[in-house]
Amino acid sequence: MNICSENSFIIHSRDYGETSLIIEVITENSGPFTLLGKGVKKKKDFSILQPFKELKITFSKKSNFPILSKYEIVQNFNVIKNNFLLYGIYMNELIHKFLPQREPCQAIYNLYKKELLNVSDNILNFDKSLLNFEVIFLKEIGYEITVAEIETKNIDINKHYYYDHDSGFKEVNHNIDLATSITGEDLKLFMGNNLGSISKIDNLRLIIRSIFQRLSVGKKIKSYELF
Repeated sequence: MNICSENSFIIHSRDYGETSLIIEVITENSGPFTLLGKGVKKKKDFSILQPFKELKITFSKKSNFPILSKYEIVQNFNVIKNNFLLYGIYMNELIHKFLPQREPCQAIYNLYKKELLNVSDNILNFDKSLLNFEVIFLKEIGYEITVAEIETKNIDINKHYYYDHDSGFKEVNHNIDLATSITGEDLKLFMGNNLGSISKIDNLRLIIRSIFQRLSVGKKIKSYELF
């Protein structure tokens, strides 16, 4: 029997019978996969099998459905405060929807862990930190946000730009709602990866949300109903 151990985070779990769980995890080296926690609900330490805790899990690769045998806490993250829990649920949903099973994604694992650390440290401007997560996540799954028709250096800071899903950011015309656009100044900052200095982050996050929703191919991103 092939026994493996990995650091991991639980993304989602559901009951399987009266005493077991089906657990979806993202692991540091092997990416996301699903395993069976057989009889874990009868164990005294069952309560640690929760999201937002880094766990070292040991499991058997007996079949295509690994069996969890041991688990212990590596690090706990304090996300259950204010709106941070909602952000954590959102990040978990992105991982669940967009990362293929059993495909290594160490960059996203480390990015996810960094965001949980930011929450635990109670950083200011967590919205901007979450925006950073979204942008890097998009890059890691192969989606590049671009500017259409002009070079970044030629963006006019006095104009507004909207996002065209087929060609990238374009200059606003009279038919575009400014609420779905960003200023040229913010666009320059965004394309220069200077996210911390962006002034109207809500508009930009609406654009990022529209990208994720389009990529989900008709599958609703439920977290958007929460915040």
